[in-house]
Amino acid sequence: MLYYKMDQGYYEEIISTLAKCGRPDLIQEFKDHVKVDKDYKPPKFVKKDKYSDSEGSATSESDYEVEVDENGFQSLK
Repeated sequence: MLYYKMDQGYYEEIISTLAKCGRPDLIQEFKDHVKVDKDYKPPKFVKKDKYSDSEGSATSESDYEVEVDENGFQSLK
């Protein structure tokens, strides 16, 4: 059987979320397979995401043509 270890905060948050959803079956399964790692220390450095939602070609492409078929569906030309 495979066991996972995680930090106490996440462990309690997951159990709380499952309880809010009314899933005691998943809470028990979670408790059976996940153990709290008491030696866990969160990382001091978090890697910054180098991609942005505002960057890229999708925001600048506004000149596209569509054609409409006999059923009203649109497709790119």
